[in-house]
Amino acid sequence: MSSLEEKLVQAQKEIDYYKGRLKQLSTSYMALEYRTADLSKDVLQMTEGLKVIAELQDVDAMSDEDQLFDNLAESINIRLKMDVAAILLPVKERKLEFEMRYLKGFGSYNTEGVRKKIIKVPEEVYQSKEAVLFNKTDEKSEFGAYLSQELEIENLLFSPIIHNKNILGYFFAGRRTQLLQKGKGILPYHLNIMDAIGGVISTVQNQLERQLVLEQLVNERTKELQEEKEISENLLLNILPFETTQELKKNGKVKAKDYSMVTVLFTDFIDFTKYSEGMSPKELVEQIDFYYREMDHITMKHGVEKIKTIGDSYMCAAGLPVERDDHAVAAVRAALEIRDFVEQTKERKMKTGEPYFEIRIGLNSGPIVAGIVGIKKFAYDIWGDTVNVASRMESSGISGEVNISQSTYLLVKDLFHCEYRGQIPVKNKGDIAMYLVNPK
Repeated sequence: MSSLEEKLVQAQKEIDYYKGRLKQLSTSYMALEYRTADLSKDVLQMTEGLKVIAELQDVDAMSDEDQLFDNLAESINIRLKMDVAAILLPVKERKLEFEMRYLKGFGSYNTEGVRKKIIKVPEEVYQSKEAVLFNKTDEKSEFGAYLSQELEIENLLFSPIIHNKNILGYFFAGRRTQLLQKGKGILPYHLNIMDAIGGVISTVQNQLERQLVLEQLVNERTKELQEEKEISENLLLNILPFETTQELKKNGKVKAKDYSMVTVLFTDFIDFTKYSEGMSPKELVEQIDFYYREMDHITMKHGVEKIKTIGDSYMCAAGLPVERDDHAVAAVRAALEIRDFVEQTKERKMKTGEPYFEIRIGLNSGPIVAGIVGIKKFAYDIWGDTVNVASRMESSGISGEVNISQSTYLLVKDLFHCEYRGQIPVKNKGDIAMYLVNPK
């Protein structure tokens, strides 16, 4: 072979070498382009996942939990390019069974059928708190194969949502094989994103639970305050008439009020000191309490306002704080019922040899002034000559009888049997006409 031919052969070898080398470089470059494109997509999906996490961190404790989970499933489905996404929550009182909630699937996916399924998690999988991740070509565990069949997808991620070291629920995300590029499917970074989302959900759940606890505390405290208010109201109503309490709460004080016509009633136990000498202080208080409790019931029944008690004297009035035309009739009816109660108690106690009280009752009708005085230990009281005369009616009365004045007689004479006693001398008042009143 001539030197020229040898040179041509050598040149052809070098050309073939560089052609092969160029082909190799072109192939490597194309593979690099594909790999770069894949990485760009992965970075984009990771970025979208971080956006989902960032949005979850902005959720406040007042958010609706259903709406939160529904939006989250939608975000996983769309932003992470998943064909199927859902959140599974425990079936009530069935620890290892989870129902499909907030399921989002592609058009031909059996969304309605899968939504009705209950996923049973094996005890060992539940206790491990580990995720299940596989693609079509991977070797599957028994539980993995069960998930693929039940959830009707070949590439999937089933990841626990951990809250306070317990499983709150599971994430489910899946991809169709026919839409995947070569070598693509559910990747480890998808699990990392799900774990991060689960961590934020746990934080949000803590906020929701704290909010619930706070609401319960507020409700309990509100109930306690309401109960305390009712107790205070009832205590106040035991001291002052309702209308007076409202004026006192509104204005901080109560103006004295003139009443043109009311009926004042006084009672007094006869020879109280003599009967009480044989009793201990405790027994005496118990006896007075027994009588006064029943007298309270009677006056309330007839709409007569209790004013006060002074020792063994009971004072009340009809026609205030709310004025009424039948004040005298109501007061007389209350007086007669009190008289009968004391007499019946006397008869019962006489049979058993127990000490008993006898009573005088007096009434008078006329104008008075009512109100409260002072700034401590408020006491509703009434003043006027009508009150003084009513007291004289009681002290000038007869044991076991109801003694009324002329002014009261004129208001009730048509409804009750009234017996004229005559003009009775009264200290500082001269002679006053008095009547004993009884039912007709």
